[in-house]
Amino acid sequence: MAIPGLIIDVDSEVPVYRQIADGIQAATADGRLSRGDRLPPTRDLARSLQVNRNTVVAAYDLLAATGFVHGRTGRGTYLASEPAARDLPAPANAGTADGHGEEWFSAFSQTVDGPGVDRLLSAYQLATADEGISFAGSYPDRELLPAGVFLKSIKAAMKEEGAALLAYGPTAGYPALRNTLAEEMTRKGSEIRGSQILITNGAQQGLELVFRTFLDPGDTAIVEDPTYTGALSVLGSLRAKTVGVPMDEQGIRPDLLEAALIRHRPQLIYLQPTFQNPTTAVMPESRRREVLALAIRYGCPVVEDDWAGDLRFEGKEIPTLHALDHGRHVIYLGTFSKKLMPGVRVGWAAAPKEVFRRLVALKQISDCGTSPILQAGLQRYLAAGCLRPHLKRVRAEYRNRRDLMLESMSRYFPGKVRWTTPPGGLFLWVRLPKGLDSGELFVAARRKGVLFSRGDLFHVDGQGPGATGSNTLRLTYSSASPEQIDLGIRTLGDLIRSRWSESPHDGGEPLVEAVPIL
Repeated sequence: MAIPGLIIDVDSEVPVYRQIADGIQAATADGRLSRGDRLPPTRDLARSLQVNRNTVVAAYDLLAATGFVHGRTGRGTYLASEPAARDLPAPANAGTADGHGEEWFSAFSQTVDGPGVDRLLSAYQLATADEGISFAGSYPDRELLPAGVFLKSIKAAMKEEGAALLAYGPTAGYPALRNTLAEEMTRKGSEIRGSQILITNGAQQGLELVFRTFLDPGDTAIVEDPTYTGALSVLGSLRAKTVGVPMDEQGIRPDLLEAALIRHRPQLIYLQPTFQNPTTAVMPESRRREVLALAIRYGCPVVEDDWAGDLRFEGKEIPTLHALDHGRHVIYLGTFSKKLMPGVRVGWAAAPKEVFRRLVALKQISDCGTSPILQAGLQRYLAAGCLRPHLKRVRAEYRNRRDLMLESMSRYFPGKVRWTTPPGGLFLWVRLPKGLDSGELFVAARRKGVLFSRGDLFHVDGQGPGATGSNTLRLTYSSASPEQIDLGIRTLGDLIRSRWSESPHDGGEPLVEAVPIL
């Protein structure tokens, strides 16, 4: 389904979503569209224009923000009957009022102009949006952050070391903190020393440094499909070829992984074996060993993102890939952002010596080192034994919120909706029945003050027409209050039911969809 006369110029400096919004306005002005007309569903218009469906969603959102269009629950998006209350904001590349534009800002690199960067920015802006009830960001609850205790740790560090913490520190990180992290990893079965640990500004920087170490433009990386949007964005910015391998309930499928290793000869494999983002899958030890054996057989290093390993509510702890491999072929990434405090921005990478040396060089180029005062404060917090009681408290709270969300979904969601019951982490994964589109649901839910993460954002092919995951979504329970969880899930349930009544009633679907290897 198309809009008469709407043409997109992919080489234009005007963003595609803005071209679509402007084109709809122009079509209305010259009579190709009439007030009150229903606009094409986002997927249909994306297919006809050969653009990303998320781009069409952004265009519709922009028009809705000005009152040019509005949504009707279960029916779609319609042109408003009356003229819009206000005009669209000027495009970012429009000339200034005096007629002097800034056209010379045009030679941007593919690193910052790629679609993956837009996806990450979109996800981050949504996750940090201070509006309504948010199930979007995978963040801890602000009310549970140990601000007072951590402040005392910072003061103790300053009292002991003074101005030394205000100067540059070692690029690899605060030595005592690196040793503490190595000791904790050793306790969990890894063979690692502090000299092999690099402190990073969160796990996101760790991802970028590791990917930059192994990948040149055009090189191939294998990821689980779906996977973390931040990883996809970094890979896109590096102009790497990203191959998504389908998953089942136990994680990445070894048979398809081997097929991808043979066909694509990748430079690395990126995995989240524990509480995978977004599907929440936990890879059992037997499969971890099988995946490692494949990586070793085909000479491909593994990047293990253990973003939430300490947030297990139930079940037995499973050795990390790094521990099972004895640290020979696995680069391990950890972070304090999810289990403690995002604002501290401290993560770490544990790597073999030959990899570690290159990571430190890139870290030096990037920022000359993570904040010494924050590292020293964190070290004292850990040395004082404060992390264990904090984890005990937040795990209990997050488990309660998970259970409340599961209970609310059982009460308010139609029976054909499927979801995971994660044994830890911060969110759960939902699959809607066929015929229901999470992008359409997102627009309707946001108008009612409820946010969530659309599932297509996590897929390798989420940037093109026909993207997989269009009927999936991720719901975060960690940062919402019990009252918000019940009201938000009830609101989503009402919206789903209204759409369900107008959609084909297919049978239930598995939570993880098998898709071909690209």
